[in-house]
Amino acid sequence: MTTRTDSQQRHTLSSVEFCAFALADCVVHVDSQSAKYLRAVHRTALELAIPNLFGFEIGGYWLGRAQIDQLRKLPECYPANEAGLVSAAVEALLSVQIESIQIPISPGLS
Repeated sequence: MTTRTDSQQRHTLSSVEFCAFALADCVVHVDSQSAKYLRAVHRTALELAIPNLFGFEIGGYWLGRAQIDQLRKLPECYPANEAGLVSAAVEALLSVQIESIQIPISPGLS
């Protein structure tokens, strides 16, 4: 049986490239000023998401790099005094969504 060294494992994991993630139910913690923009941010994320990106078997609403880039442009649609709050809501939503991803690691890689 072959085992991987830490450096081999890190190289393998560093060569993994982000493709997309499915939007999931989650709790987003933001300050009270940004909270009022969270509904608009979530709605925009759903509008940008691609349904069933990997087929009906997997399902879900998926955000890829292009959709994330578009979502990060949302603050440009708001007045300058609100843009920072919208940006904070966008980043909070993305952060929680990405943290919620559970990546199974093969027994050979752990």
